[in-house]
Amino acid sequence: SSGINAEYGERLEKLIKEVNDNDDLAQRRKDKEVEKHKDLISRLKEEHKTQESNHKLVMARVEAEKDLWFANLSSSKVDAIMQFLQVCIIQRTMFTASDAVYCAKFVELCHKTQAANFSTLIYFDRIFSDVSHIVTNCTDNEASRYGRFLCETLKGISKWHKDKALYERECGKSPGFVHVIRGDSGDGDKRIEKYLDYENFRHVCCKWHFKLTKAMVFCFDSKDYSQIRNGLTVLNKILPEFPVVLNLAQALEKRIQKVKEEEKASRPDLYALATSYSALLNARRSNFIAEDKFHIVEKKPGTGTTTTTTANSAGSESSSRNNSPARARKDPPGKRREETEVEKKRRREEEKKGDDVRKGGSVEKKLKSDGSPKQRGKLNGAREREEDENRSKIRKK
Repeated sequence: SSGINAEYGERLEKLIKEVNDNDDLAQRRKDKEVEKHKDLISRLKEEHKTQESNHKLVMARVEAEKDLWFANLSSSKVDAIMQFLQVCIIQRTMFTASDAVYCAKFVELCHKTQAANFSTLIYFDRIFSDVSHIVTNCTDNEASRYGRFLCETLKGISKWHKDKALYERECGKSPGFVHVIRGDSGDGDKRIEKYLDYENFRHVCCKWHFKLTKAMVFCFDSKDYSQIRNGLTVLNKILPEFPVVLNLAQALEKRIQKVKEEEKASRPDLYALATSYSALLNARRSNFIAEDKFHIVEKKPGTGTTTTTTANSAGSESSSRNNSPARARKDPPGKRREETEVEKKRRREEEKKGDDVRKGGSVEKKLKSDGSPKQRGKLNGAREREEDENRSKIRKK
C-alpha cells in the first residue's frame, strides 16, 4: 500500500510539472488541470484501498477452501486433472477473452497456494497433449480465445524456464512439481516421490513445445478447412511465447509454406492467414534459440551424437536402433560397412515376414469376426446342398 501511494505521488508530481511547463495554458486553466489531477489521484487511492480489502477477503476464502477443491478423489491425479479441465477450464476459456485469461490465472493461484492433490505438472502435460482435439472442434472466435489461454499458460511456464532462481523459489519445493519414479532396488513396485529439478523442468518444457508443434502440424496436414484456419488463429495468438526453439520454428515454417502453396488458388482466405502469420514469424526470427540452449541436449552413449527434437522425428527410432551402444560393441572396426549391409538385408527379410504375419493375422481376425453362429449355419447348409447335388450326379452317371 505504501509503495502504491508513493507511485501515485510521483505520478502526480510529474503531471503537475507537465501542466506548469505548458506555456500555452493560462494560469487559471493550469490551476483547474492541477485540481483535476489531484482529485483523480485521490479517487484512485480510495479505490485501491477498497480493492485491497476485497482481495484480502477473497484470499482468506481461498486459503480456507483450497484443500477441499480436489479432496474427494476416488480416482488418480490424472483423472482428477482431466475432469478439472473438462468441467471447469476448457469450457470457460471459450466464453470470452477475459475468461480465457482468468482460467490461466486461476491455475497459477492453485499452484501458488499449493492446493491439496493438485499436480501442476500433470495439468500442463494434459493441456499440451490435447491441443489438436480441442482446436478441431472450435469456431473461429473460440480458437482465438483458446489461443489467448494457451499464451497466458506459456507465459507462466516461460518465466520459470528463463530464471532458475525464480523456479527454485516458486516450484522447487512445491507439491505440484512432485513426480514419481520407480526405486532402484529390486522391488519393482517401490515408488519414490521427488521434486522436479530445474534442468529436468527445462527438458519437460521442450517436450511441451514439441507437443504443441506436433498438434499444429497435425492440423495443417489434415487438409480440413476448419483445422487449418483454427491452427493459424491459435498460432497468431501464442506468437509472443511460441515458437522459441529454432528447429521447431523451422518445422512450422515449412508447413506454413506448404499451406500457402496448396491454398493459394483454392482457398484464398487461408492463404492470406498463412501469409500474415509467416511474415510475423519471420519478424521474430532473431528471438529463436537453438535447442541446446533451451535445455541440455543429452549425448547418445557410444556415438558422440546428440538427441534432438523436431517435428519430423518419425524416423528417430529406427536411426537410434542402428546407432545403439550394443551395436557399436558388436561391430569390429574393419567390418562395420559389410556387416551393416548384411544386417540391413536381414532386417528387410524380417520386415517382409512380419508383413505376411500381420496380413495373415488380419485375415484370421476377419474370419473370426464373420464367424457368427447364424453365418456358420448358412455355410454348413450350403455345403450339405452341394454334396447332395454331387451324389445325385454320380448316381445318374
